[in-house]
Amino acid sequence: MLNGVALAVALALGSAQAQAAEPASVGQAQAQLLRFDIPAQPLDRAVLAYAEQAGVQVLFDSARLQDLTATAVAGQLTAREALQQLIGGAPVDFRFDGINQVTLTRRAETADNALQLQTIMVEGQELTQRQQVYLEPSSVAVIDRAQIDSRPPRHVADLLEETSGVYTAVNQRDPGLSVNIRGVQDYGRVNMNIDGMRQNFSVNGHQQRNGVMFIDPEFISSVEIAKGTSAGQGGAGVLGGIATFNTVDAREFLTDGKEMGGRLRAGHGIGELGNGTNFNGSAVFAFGNETGDVLLGLSERHFGDYRAGTSDKDNLGTQIRLRNIHPQAWEHWLESEVGDTGSVSRSRLFKLGLNLPEDQRLQFSYMEYDADSKNAWTYVSSDAQTTYYLRSSASDLIARNAALDYSYNPDSNLIDLEAKLYYVTTREDRWNAASTASQSSGNWYPDYLDHYQIDTWGLQLTNTAYFDVSDDHLLTFTYGGEVYQDRFSPSTTRTPTINQLAYPFIKGANPDGERTMASIFGELVWDYSDWLRVDAGLRYDRYRLKGESGLTVWMYPDGEFVTQDGARSEQAMVFDVDQQAGRLSPTLGIAVKPGVDWLQLYTRWGRGWRPPAVTEAFMSGRPHGGGGSEMVYPNPFLKPERSNNWEAGFNIFAESLLRDGDRLGIKVAYFDNRIDNFSYMDVNVDVPGLTAANTSMGRSAYQNNLEETRFRGVEYNLDYDAGSFYSRLSYTHMIGSNDFCSNQFYLGGAQELVQVGTRPGFIQVGPIQIPVQLPVYDAQPNDELNNFVQCNQVMGSASYMPADRGALTLGMRFLDNRLDVGGRVRYSEGNGANLNTPTYSQLEQALWPQYQVYDLYASYWVTDQLNIAASMENVSDQAYFVAMGDVNNLSLARGRTLSGMLEFRF
Repeated sequence: MLNGVALAVALALGSAQAQAAEPASVGQAQAQLLRFDIPAQPLDRAVLAYAEQAGVQVLFDSARLQDLTATAVAGQLTAREALQQLIGGAPVDFRFDGINQVTLTRRAETADNALQLQTIMVEGQELTQRQQVYLEPSSVAVIDRAQIDSRPPRHVADLLEETSGVYTAVNQRDPGLSVNIRGVQDYGRVNMNIDGMRQNFSVNGHQQRNGVMFIDPEFISSVEIAKGTSAGQGGAGVLGGIATFNTVDAREFLTDGKEMGGRLRAGHGIGELGNGTNFNGSAVFAFGNETGDVLLGLSERHFGDYRAGTSDKDNLGTQIRLRNIHPQAWEHWLESEVGDTGSVSRSRLFKLGLNLPEDQRLQFSYMEYDADSKNAWTYVSSDAQTTYYLRSSASDLIARNAALDYSYNPDSNLIDLEAKLYYVTTREDRWNAASTASQSSGNWYPDYLDHYQIDTWGLQLTNTAYFDVSDDHLLTFTYGGEVYQDRFSPSTTRTPTINQLAYPFIKGANPDGERTMASIFGELVWDYSDWLRVDAGLRYDRYRLKGESGLTVWMYPDGEFVTQDGARSEQAMVFDVDQQAGRLSPTLGIAVKPGVDWLQLYTRWGRGWRPPAVTEAFMSGRPHGGGGSEMVYPNPFLKPERSNNWEAGFNIFAESLLRDGDRLGIKVAYFDNRIDNFSYMDVNVDVPGLTAANTSMGRSAYQNNLEETRFRGVEYNLDYDAGSFYSRLSYTHMIGSNDFCSNQFYLGGAQELVQVGTRPGFIQVGPIQIPVQLPVYDAQPNDELNNFVQCNQVMGSASYMPADRGALTLGMRFLDNRLDVGGRVRYSEGNGANLNTPTYSQLEQALWPQYQVYDLYASYWVTDQLNIAASMENVSDQAYFVAMGDVNNLSLARGRTLSGMLEFRF
């Protein structure tokens, strides 16, 4: 420090109070409510009182604080909130260095006593939030607003590219987000939620993205990723993890006693390098005082068609988009704009919070997202020299979220209550193009409209209690419950083709259905002397699935019949389903510090259970518009999936290694997730009534994998920050592969024609009837076909393990941290098993080539309120697909793109 000797103010309370104020992690410690009563007085004396009442150690230079006055603090507050209020407008920054230690530093002042830096820039709160993950004995990740702002995303999936173990099945034409955690995604295996509200919208489309959510990145405050099964809130039906997208809150803008604040942002592509990035911006206004607060937000984003990268094009292989057959057309496809990728989205956000007596808070929130998108396929021109895009569908989508939150945090270690009631409705109206087949072929159908709507309501209740067993023992018990219901209400105007009248056709396409999930849970955490932590949890989930679906089949009659010709008759198979089941799922975790504070070893194990979703069980009809005769059949007999999830890893968190005040965080984890009855899209299934296998090309249904499905790998994370420079590294290595096997006749019903005798009859030859002995047949069950197992007829995200992927960010800060510049490299080893030698042994092909993409960014706070930011993505104009992207869509990632953003805070 600059003047004097630093004064260390140690905790002067009894050991029992120290334990009560010292939860299991930095995050818990800063979130726990404590009672404060500190009158206005000189700041150096006020800090002493704060240290005693908060149960923390405060490091500061008393000489530097003697001319400053503290603001009075009284009531129930967290340690961080109390310190912020105590400092008030004084030019002092603080940094929590651990569970029970905080450092105060005084900012430099100009001659006219105006503050040089904005508090949020130098205090490091965002950095601390991100680095807290290196103190948690589990695989968690945080994406903060600073990371989001450094490279403004075109697609919300862009936010997750630096997070180990997390992938997104990106469709460049669709604003929907599908989160994959460690190879697991779709149908609620990953709980994708906005402020705790589950986003369970699912439409059976290209099989890569069966479960998407919609959120405007302008309103995202942070993203929290918890990997693996969970014993806590949000873990019902989860096998892969929880992805929570937190939206901005009024209290983020009403610091330092302000009653009004907000943020204005406006961005645009720059010049010819804008690459389809048009206007995107938002406005957020917040008002409030001790009684309550209001937040209003508006956002609008415009994007046009973009150009993909063209460098290192040979890396794409010889087969993609018929390159080996039509090289000239392929070159035209690569160098032309990606068609039908333009979109417009508009969002609105409203929050009203009331601070009630007795340390209670009630908040209502509403968010609406409205967007349009299109799908198109590429065709080769008749002269094979160019390509063109033909639209196959266009969607109008709107998602609405409403929630009522209640919290109660009295002066008691036994009560920290949170409750939420929410409703989410997502609707997609999709126009589908007519068939490209000729009308005389029997496969033509006119254009048609699909309507998809999923309504989800949910109720959550959680309470946390702390128990001081002794000086070295702290018990934390978290318990609660959750219930939510998905109501699926689709419809279609599609009509069957002529040929589909002669072959099995699904009647009543897109039937209604609903699934209700209820869960109760409890988790006990024992901390001993800051070196041992053991947690054990147990949850009970129960579901009820209701709906009606069916399909039309052609079956031979029961009993004996004479002739095969015309013997089959149309029969409707209707499934009226009302089923329910439940299961207990335990979790266990152990973490130790083996003699040093900077190293923590941990291991975790847990079981998960996911019943089938409405779409998996009841979805039927055409999966998409355009050509082809593909059909999806329902399967109401799907079994729930069961998982065993295990991981082991270590954390390193150390300070002042290379220079005073720097921080290093390292997290490495091995994970192994084994799933029984894994549900996957089985293509080319056969339906009842057939006498031979593999005669139903293009007919698909969900089936349970008869083999164990296993997702395992290693994650690496590093975060180093020395103030003037920083670096972040993440990498995911996936291990192994899976086989997918199931019964070819997924509903049974295979038949075998057996001749059982003859009977007298006649055949007509001209005008003459000739007496003959006609064969008599009996259609008997064909056990051999019903038991016939077919493997790897799979379509979907699980067809291949996600490609290994990593990211390295290097940055520097200048001009008292006002200027932040840096670069990022994104790398993927790729999964190009079929790039040059496609086998077509299964419908999916691994079209994720290796890539190495470079990005640059800069952010400069001109004043305390005004920021100018710019970023250039894909500096080398690399031609690539995002690892785990929607390969069926075959939309290359963006080429070199330069965009800028202005932000004004008030």
